[in-house]
Amino acid sequence: MFRRALVPLRSSSLPRPSSFNYLTVRHASLNSAIERGLRSSRPGDRTGRYPRNRERRVVPEEEPTSEGFDEEEFIRSGLTPSMMRSSQRLPDQVSSENLKTRRIKRRRAGRHHPSDKEPQRVKSHVMPPTKIPYSTAASEFIYGTNAVEAALRCSRRQQYVLYVYQGQDEDLGPAKSTLRKLALSKGIKVKMAFAEWEDVLNEMSQDRPHNGVVLEVSPLPQLPVTGFRAVPSIEDTHFRVDMGVQTREELAVNGSDNRIPILSQHRQRYPVTLLLDGIVDTGNLGAIVRSAYFLGIDAIVFAGRNSAPLAPVAIKASAGAAENMTILTVRDEVAFIKQSKANGWRFYAADAPGPGSTLLDPLAPADGSSGPNPSHFQAPSVIMMGSEASGLAPHIKSHADSILSIPGARLSSTLGVNSDPARVDSLNVSVAAALLMEIFLRVPVAVSEAPSKRGR
Repeated sequence: MFRRALVPLRSSSLPRPSSFNYLTVRHASLNSAIERGLRSSRPGDRTGRYPRNRERRVVPEEEPTSEGFDEEEFIRSGLTPSMMRSSQRLPDQVSSENLKTRRIKRRRAGRHHPSDKEPQRVKSHVMPPTKIPYSTAASEFIYGTNAVEAALRCSRRQQYVLYVYQGQDEDLGPAKSTLRKLALSKGIKVKMAFAEWEDVLNEMSQDRPHNGVVLEVSPLPQLPVTGFRAVPSIEDTHFRVDMGVQTREELAVNGSDNRIPILSQHRQRYPVTLLLDGIVDTGNLGAIVRSAYFLGIDAIVFAGRNSAPLAPVAIKASAGAAENMTILTVRDEVAFIKQSKANGWRFYAADAPGPGSTLLDPLAPADGSSGPNPSHFQAPSVIMMGSEASGLAPHIKSHADSILSIPGARLSSTLGVNSDPARVDSLNVSVAAALLMEIFLRVPVAVSEAPSKRGR
């Protein structure tokens, strides 16, 4: 019986399908529960399998509103209630956009907006160069508002850089702004100078007043000549010169045109030129050039090497007139005078009045009815002016056709300067030159009616 009892047990070792499935599922659920309990008991897993999910911001859903369609609001704004709700933003988005806008405004506020009064941002500290910047070895610096403007407008020489100084808390000013625009229109480089650059500009102008503008240029054209050619008729508009020898560099600066225009604006006349010898004061030289240009002298001849050069200081004293004046140079004054006299030119030496001088009225008629015939002025003429101290050099004065003098109203013809207790025997050379040039050119005087007085 015992063995029979064992057989059924062996035959029944395979459980029935229904009981097998039940035990398997139960066993799996029990193991899962045990594992979950173990995981929850560990300190590192208390936040759950996905800890960051708990940090996510939970935005509550908007509850649907029961308000209906507002016709007046739709007509006013064109928005439906749903569009108005969608246009509402979260506070953090609004604050981020405000921050971005503030940053953009801050960057724009830091930018410089160019204007005529401040084309560039004025700097309080600038490291200037240790040496004066030269574009070429032959460059020179002219300064002053009038001289720089004349150089820019006349364009008789090459121009490299215009330096314009602007101080801290200072507007550029209309004069500097005009010069800057004029230079830019001609394709000239403009350098705005600030702060410590003022010392560099002072060195460029040799510590003379420069008005905040300095222009780097090539030398002024000065054509070397050996003589004047004949002028056949008073109706001629030009006269020609015999040119001297030039180097390649001088030819590039001075050119090779030997025709000199005659400025016969008010009346037809023969050419009148001015020869300067021994003028050492740059102020007097600039004043003579200014008067000669204004009155209409056709050319100025620099004789020898005893005169002051036509340097930037003299150009500034001429108020820019030298930039458009015909300048000639001679090396051998005596040969120049002889050759020109052979071609019909007359030379007049300016000197103090001496005994036996004849007083001529340049406005007298040619028939001599009211004085000597002023035939001296009916030919191409050269007025020669000497130094401030000793006058013309003897070797030049001896070749003159006549001596020109301006008698003082307080000087007698017999006693001379001794008749004047103040002992004023002459004029400044620039003033005397202006008076003599006016006599030769017969510049008319403009007369107009005086303005009527108001309020009386």
